[in-house]
Amino acid sequence: MNTKTLLILLAVVLVAGGALMYASDALPSGGVACTQEAKICPDGSAVGRTGPNCEFAACPNALGYGTIQGRVTISPTCPVETLPPDPSCAPKAYQTIVSVVALSGETVGSVSTDANGYFLLKAKPGTYDVVAASGNPFPLCKNGARITLLSDDVQEMDIATNISCDSGIR
Repeated sequence: MNTKTLLILLAVVLVAGGALMYASDALPSGGVACTQEAKICPDGSAVGRTGPNCEFAACPNALGYGTIQGRVTISPTCPVETLPPDPSCAPKAYQTIVSVVALSGETVGSVSTDANGYFLLKAKPGTYDVVAASGNPFPLCKNGARITLLSDDVQEMDIATNISCDSGIR
């Protein structure tokens, strides 16, 4: 046999072997393959699937945690602001990562904002800075606020302390 025939035969054997493994749906170890989904816990952390039944791992106990919620917006959204203001140029929701940072500098929780810019996460009682991730160089997000969270408290950031990001449009 020539080299070309051997290479074709080898390719056919490899493809057939791969198809057989795929069709048998068996793992070499005899285990179960879990999907890579993540469950977001009330404290903002995430847990994956585990065990023989691919169930989500338990979330950390959030009893006694407080809730931080707010919204991240981006503006300006138009290069020129007019008087009266054009409603289509109002600040828009911004999807980014919001982090809760202890005064020691340790990040105690992070969460993605939803499509409308809203976020919600839980943290232990304490004083924190709430910050949004910025781009390089824009959008530039200013620190949202320094808040003190009490046990089982809901700290809703009001309109003055919600996080606003500068789009860089001039």
